[in-house]
Amino acid sequence: MKLRLDFEFYVHLHLGEKDVSEQGNTKHLSSNLFCQAVEQEVERQRLIRSTSTIENYLTAIRSFKTFLVQMGSDSFLCHDLISQYESWLHIRLVRPNTISCYMRSLRSLTTKIYGEEYRQWFKHVYTGHAKTDKRALAAEDIAKLKHTPIRPGSSLSLTRDLFLFSFYALGMPFVDMAFLRHEQISDGQITYYRHKTGQPVTIKLEPCMQKIIDQYQDAKRPYVFPLLTSTEASTAYTEYQKALNHYNRALKTLAAKSGISHALTSYMSRHSWASIAYDKNVDLSVISKALGHANPQHTLIYIKQINDSRLEEANHKILECIRIDD
Repeated sequence: MKLRLDFEFYVHLHLGEKDVSEQGNTKHLSSNLFCQAVEQEVERQRLIRSTSTIENYLTAIRSFKTFLVQMGSDSFLCHDLISQYESWLHIRLVRPNTISCYMRSLRSLTTKIYGEEYRQWFKHVYTGHAKTDKRALAAEDIAKLKHTPIRPGSSLSLTRDLFLFSFYALGMPFVDMAFLRHEQISDGQITYYRHKTGQPVTIKLEPCMQKIIDQYQDAKRPYVFPLLTSTEASTAYTEYQKALNHYNRALKTLAAKSGISHALTSYMSRHSWASIAYDKNVDLSVISKALGHANPQHTLIYIKQINDSRLEEANHKILECIRIDD
C-alpha cells in the first residue's frame, strides 16, 4: 500500500515591514512601519550609495520623523500626509531646495521599497531646483583675499590657502580637497573623482597650486592637506564634517579681515571660478567638464546672470550671420 502525502506551503513576504490598508482605490501605509522600512533600506543602500547620498537620506528621515511626532499619532502614509509634511516644512521656513532634497530622498526610498506606483504620492510636492542666490566673487575680490596680511602658519592662513587652492584647481569642492591623496598628484597633474557625481577631473598642476601643496607636504599623512587623519571611511567622513564646519566659520572671519562684504562659504570659490570663466567667454561645456558635472545644465546654477550687454552682443552676431535687412 502506498501512502500519499500532500504538502501545501504558504509563503508570506514582508517587504520592508509593509503594512498596507486600502480605502477605495487608495493605498495607505503605516507611517511608523514606513520609517522602520526606510531606515532598513538606507542600511542596505550604504554598500552602493555615496556617503553624501546616505546623509541626505538620513536627514530626510529625521525631519519626517519629527513631523510625525508632532502629528501625535501613527498616521497612515498617503499623498495627503506628504502634502501636510511639505506645508509643515514651509511653516518652519525650510528653504525650497532643502524641501526638494527631503522629498526626493523619501520618494527614492519609497519607490525602492514599495514600487513605482507610490511615486504618485510625491506628484504634487516640490521636487525641483529653485533658483538660488548667486554666490560668486569678482576677480578683484579673489586678489584682495590673496594679498590680505595673515600670520603664516595660522589656522586662518590654512583657510585662505584652501579657498585659493579650490579656486586655482578649477573650483575643486572642499570634500575633494579634504580627501585628496598624495598619489593623486603625479606627472604635473591632479586627478580625482568627484565625491558627489563620480565624474573624473584632471587638472594641470600650476605653480600657484604647487606652492600651496608644498607648504603642507607631509609624507606621514595620507592626505595632502591637514584636515583628516583616518583612512577608515566612516571615521574619515566624521572628520570631514567637522573640518567643513570649522572651515565655513573661519571663512566668515577671513571675509571680515579682507574687507569683503559677501558671506564667504566653502562653495563660493567654486561658483566664483565658474562665473569668472564664463565672463571670460570660456565655453559652457568646458566649464561643466572642469566642475565635474554629469549634466552641463547643472553648471548654469554656478554662473551669474548673463548681463544685458552680452545678450545684445549675442543677438547682434546672430542677426549678422543671416544678413537681416530692414
